[in-house]
Amino acid sequence: MPDELLVFEQTLEAVYVRALHGRLPPTCKARLREAGLDLDQKLRPAYPFTSWMTFLRITTEELYPGEPLDQAAFKIGEACIDGFRETMLGRAVLSLLRVLGPRRALMRATQNFRAGNNYTESRMKELGPRQFELWMNEVGSLPTFTAGIIHAGLRTAGAENIRVDLSGYDGHACTYCISWSEASVSSGVAGKGDSKAATRSGSISSL
Repeated sequence: MPDELLVFEQTLEAVYVRALHGRLPPTCKARLREAGLDLDQKLRPAYPFTSWMTFLRITTEELYPGEPLDQAAFKIGEACIDGFRETMLGRAVLSLLRVLGPRRALMRATQNFRAGNNYTESRMKELGPRQFELWMNEVGSLPTFTAGIIHAGLRTAGAENIRVDLSGYDGHACTYCISWSEASVSSGVAGKGDSKAATRSGSISSL
């Protein structure tokens, strides 16, 4: 793992410039600015991982007040994929996921996440047909944000009835138990706006 964990510009673009554009209240933008993210200025090439976690926590609190933090973070994670789809890099990566299908998409978890940061490492264990354990070395204080990304990524790859459950989390690394029903070609082309439907058809549970 590198000495300094960094989240790249394209990840923040996906969340804040694309997915959440026009949705952030002034209080959220003000808090983000105080924390080091000025959305009225050009994004920097990279941000420290600790700052990224602060940005996400502020965003979940402001957009989903009163909701449990894990559920709010999951929604932001799904939104990240919606926004990533609108970027040049995201279109290329997500088009590849549709070709690969869910299983091979999971096998590329490290490469997929490394498109947006410099630190992700992962290990996958196949438990049975369409049942896997995915270990990730660093998900920070919001493991369900990453669960939301996994859920939406699998949906893009063609999976249906997706479950992403947290089975182990130590404050940094997390193991996700993942399953889905038979992949569908039509579900692999879901576009922006499908997150609510996907959340209803799938599930997530935290420790």
